[in-house]
Amino acid sequence: MKKAILGIVLSMFALSSHAAVTVTDNPFYSDVEVDHPLFVKGAGGSQCKGLPRVCTQMVNCEQAKLALKCGNTKLDRDKDGVPCESICPGG
Repeated sequence: MKKAILGIVLSMFALSSHAAVTVTDNPFYSDVEVDHPLFVKGAGGSQCKGLPRVCTQMVNCEQAKLALKCGNTKLDRDKDGVPCESICPGG
């Protein structure tokens, strides 16, 4: 009996409420685009996900540069802006 009354009360509340939920009601939503490599949009999601963490695992210099751009500063030991100097020329 209590469940039936609760169901009726909830149904009445739901029918009487005209509040619409919109995307802007979400506190985590923002239509402002952030220019940061961790939030790069694309078909594969974030470009930073799944990148190797160490130079010996990098496939090429471009991958190492992307990983550095994504915040893996350990790849640039001498802080000259060139990651993985064993595979990237110009260090």
